[in-house]
Order: sequence, then C-alpha cells, then structure tokens
Amino acid sequence: MSQPFISLNFLPKKKFKIDLVEGVTKTNFFSICYGALTTIGLLTFISYATNYVLIENLSYQRDQIGTIVGNLQVVAEIVLLCVFLPIGLLADKIGRRPVYSFGMFAMGLSYFLYPLATGIAELTLYRVIYAVGMGCATGMLGTVTADYPQNHTRGKMIAVTGILNATGVIFVSLVFARLPNNFAEMGFDQITAGKYAMWIVAGTCLVTSIVVALGLKKGTPTEEQKKIPYVKQIKAGLAEGKNPRIMLAYAAAFVARSDLVILGTFLVLWGVTAGVDAGMTTSEATSVARLLFVTSSMSALIASPIIGYLIDKFDRIVAVSFCMAIAACGYLSMFFVDNVLDSVYRPLFVLLGVGQQCAFFAATTLLGQEAPTMKRGAVVGVFNLAGALGILVSTGIGGRIFDSIGPSAPFIFIGVCNIFVCIFAIYVNKIAPSK
Repeated sequence: MSQPFISLNFLPKKKFKIDLVEGVTKTNFFSICYGALTTIGLLTFISYATNYVLIENLSYQRDQIGTIVGNLQVVAEIVLLCVFLPIGLLADKIGRRPVYSFGMFAMGLSYFLYPLATGIAELTLYRVIYAVGMGCATGMLGTVTADYPQNHTRGKMIAVTGILNATGVIFVSLVFARLPNNFAEMGFDQITAGKYAMWIVAGTCLVTSIVVALGLKKGTPTEEQKKIPYVKQIKAGLAEGKNPRIMLAYAAAFVARSDLVILGTFLVLWGVTAGVDAGMTTSEATSVARLLFVTSSMSALIASPIIGYLIDKFDRIVAVSFCMAIAACGYLSMFFVDNVLDSVYRPLFVLLGVGQQCAFFAATTLLGQEAPTMKRGAVVGVFNLAGALGILVSTGIGGRIFDSIGPSAPFIFIGVCNIFVCIFAIYVNKIAPSK
C-alpha cells in the first residue's frame, strides 16, 4: 500500500524530514516556500521606502522622522486590527490562495504609489493599501504554513519557511535597499532613484502574487469550514483563547510580531539617522543601515534550522519560555550600544537576530500545534490580531521614545515585554501543560 502523504527529506538519514498532510503536493509545498522567500522580505522594504520618501521627497528633518514613522505604523496596525480576523474567516470560506494573491498584489500597488506621494496624507493612504495587502499576505503565509505539515514535523516546517523568510530579508537588504544608491550612481537624482527602486519592488510583489495564485492548494483544508457562519467562526476563534496554551500563543504573538517590526523599522531608522548625522547622503546612509539589518537577519538565517529542530524535540510551551528569554537578552542588549555604526557592536546585533527568530518560531509552532483544524483560519486570525495589537502598541510608543529618549529605547521596551511572556509561559506550563 502506497504512502498516503508526501515526506520531504532535507538531510541524509531523515535527520531533517517534513511530513506533509494528505493532499498537499510538492508543487503546493514549493509554492509556499517561494511565498515565504519573498513575502517577509518584501514587506520589510517598507522601512527603507518610508525613510527615503520622508527625507528626500518630503524633506522632513531628522528629529521629526521617528514620530512620523511611528504614526504611519500605528495607522497600518489599526488597519490590520480591522482586517486580520475577516481575512482569516474569508480564507476558511474561499480558500487560502486567492486571499494570498490579492495581498501581494495590494502590496505591489502600494510600493508603486509610495514615491508618488506629495504629502503625509497621501503617504498615509498608500500605507493603508500596503497594510491591507500585508494583512492578507502574512495572514495566509502563517495559515498555509500551519496547514501543510503534520504536527510532529511542524517545527521543521517553520524552520524551512523561517530560513526562506530570513534569506528574503537579506536579499532585499543587500540588493533592493541598495537600488536607490545604484540608480544615483548612474546619474539619476535622489527622488528618481528612489522611485525606480520602489517600482522594481512593486514588480516583484506582482510575481509572487501570480506564483501563489497558481501554486497553492485549492480550496480549504475541510469542506465543512465553508458551512460555518461567520459569526460562529468569530466566536470560535475568540473562545479558543480560554485554552491557556492558545492564550499563551496569542500573548507570544503580541510580542513576537512586535519583535520583527521593531527590528525592521527602528534598527534601519537608527542606522539611517546615524549615517545622516555623520554627513552621508540619504542613499548612502540607507546603504550603510541595511548592513545592520543584514547582520541580524543573517544570524537568524543560520540559527533557523537549529531552532526548528530543537522545538520539535522539546515541549512547545517550554520552548516558548526559553525562546522569549533569548529574545529579551537580544533586545535589552541594545542598551549598551553607543554608536550603532561601530562594528564592535555587531555581536549584539547577532544576538538580536537570533532572539527575534526564536520568539517568532516558538509562537508560530505552539499555535500550529494547538489550533483545531476546523477553526484554524479564525484562530490564526485572532493570533495575527494579537500580533497587530502588539505592533500598534510597540510602534506607537517606540516612535515617540525613539525621538524623546533615544534610539535604543524601543528595543529595551520590547525586551521587557519578552520577559513578561517568558514568565507567563512558565505559569502556563504549570497549570495547563501540553498533552
């Protein structure tokens, strides 16, 4: 009798094997891998694009940018709070791939419009379009990643997509973030150079939209999902929070999603402002700042298979506690950074990247283990909702304390939040350990 599911081996002797659920093909798997490679990397480019447009196109001063960036992120997170749950419910009704494809298309449209903004009002509108697209794309990336693997190999599946996420982020930081400087060296003015760079990113979003539209599995994991009324699905997603383990996943999402955005937004902003203060042009400062992000992302990439392997070997709640502790160490270490461009602090950026990846992996793996198949779209929707709320709080506060206290303040704030989730995980492990 033939094996009813596909098993993929990434190392000899089945040392790193992923078993897919029945009905998921290799085409489906490699399509979500391509989505993982491009989606997160492309969405991190928004930090480069925002800094560039504010400084070059709209001519804002260095001491105003932190607050504006924080405000734009707050607007985006309010939009995400409104759309994440409906997106999860819609995906349970019509399937994952049309929602994912639309999300990447909307992100591409926002990048096309971004350099055309003539003021903060227009920039905010384009950021709203971006937020809708980001909500659809990242929501479906997480949902499909939870749909495809069997539970005993879930950590390794998260590791593979995490490696691809980090690779995409590094590629965007090394290649796309350098495009404005490359175009400037060709003789284009700073505004035109930024415009052409953002339009290339827009085209890449469109390619991903096509790939996921054609390659992901059709339909929903179970046909019964289509018959459940929306109101009942919403109640089910919220009611699952009574399970302490899912509540822990929601709390971990609140911090882990904040980790990623704080790293992508304020680390790049820190580097750009330091470069501008040192007398660099905006394109030169952006090129230098990307190396900070690349350092953290590269360390996350290297650590990803180890993190995923260990998460599958240990209890998932214990893993959350341990991973949040590592993340806290990484973020709190930013307190000791004096000159962010000084290479002596690179080891701290390595720890920062590893900690951020640990937190994200632990939260996502625990959710995938605990979310019921019939309610997965709704539960993932609430999970993303918690993440959006975390980003809303962290960026709203982070932008202000970046300007008023110092560039390391947003990182220290998130480090403290990681400590609280670590303690909560220890508590959950005592009152409701994994079955």
